[in-house]
Amino acid sequence: MPFTPQSGGSPRYGRMNLAIALAQILAWAGTLTALSIVQNWPVRILLIVFFSLMMQGVFSLMHEAIHGQGHPDRRLNQAIGLLTGVLFGTAYTLFRVNHEGHHVRNRTPAELSEFILPGEVAWKKVVLYYFAVLGGIWLGSVIASLFIPWLPYSARHRLARPRQSMDGYALSFAQFSPSDWTTFRLDSLCLWLFWGGIVSFGPWPVWQLMMAYAAFGFSWSSLQWVYHLRTPLHPIEGAYDLRAPAPIRWLMLNFCYNLSHHRQPRRPWQELPSISRPGETQPLWYRYLGIFRPPVALPQDLRALEKRYF
Repeated sequence: MPFTPQSGGSPRYGRMNLAIALAQILAWAGTLTALSIVQNWPVRILLIVFFSLMMQGVFSLMHEAIHGQGHPDRRLNQAIGLLTGVLFGTAYTLFRVNHEGHHVRNRTPAELSEFILPGEVAWKKVVLYYFAVLGGIWLGSVIASLFIPWLPYSARHRLARPRQSMDGYALSFAQFSPSDWTTFRLDSLCLWLFWGGIVSFGPWPVWQLMMAYAAFGFSWSSLQWVYHLRTPLHPIEGAYDLRAPAPIRWLMLNFCYNLSHHRQPRRPWQELPSISRPGETQPLWYRYLGIFRPPVALPQDLRALEKRYF
């Protein structure tokens, strides 16, 4: 069912999330600074891996704000969403409106990426799929956040033209209210000012920022569908909880408990492990390898999509 974002959660979780946001900002700046100092490439690679995982947590905190769970104070919840969105490189409002639709569209044709539907051109679907998982989802959100808000509000209908599949992001533009569009523009302005300042006056070379964000953009994009691919065509049960080593779970703020989140989307990230069913999981690494399989025809017998737990 669709949900209406509202501020919630306990003050204790709210204070924790504010502290995590501060820690993420410090980790963001510290990792970029270390990358500019360290000359040893194996160490640089480790720093980039850490940066990518830590930025997954930045996205997860933005996701909490989308669900109104970042902080019980609406203004602080909005601030968490705006701040994490800017660090991520996107407009918080774009993700909020799109994610509201995700809980309705999940495993419908609008978000069915791994299967080629009747009438679709196979090679086009394959190219679009690999563009998306190899970084295109993140890159598309950056470009959209920088430029689309400055179009007239009426342009949202042209942007929301439906396709046969994989049009969830496009369809979300039809859901923008006039106030959403105004906030979208303010988010975009913050994005321009922050990143314009960083590129023009910041202490880090542009090539280094591009290297770190290219790695993050790839890792985030390739993880976006890992919870949903080849699952039942059901908006709630079409997801997995995935097992991962504790440090990865902590950095990702338990985002790997995706099925539990779809079942109870108002639960804060701190409580997802307690409602997850241990027997209904798969390893994250196993699901991640499956991301790089090309799209195939949708099975005629949908029982082939029944979930397997191990």
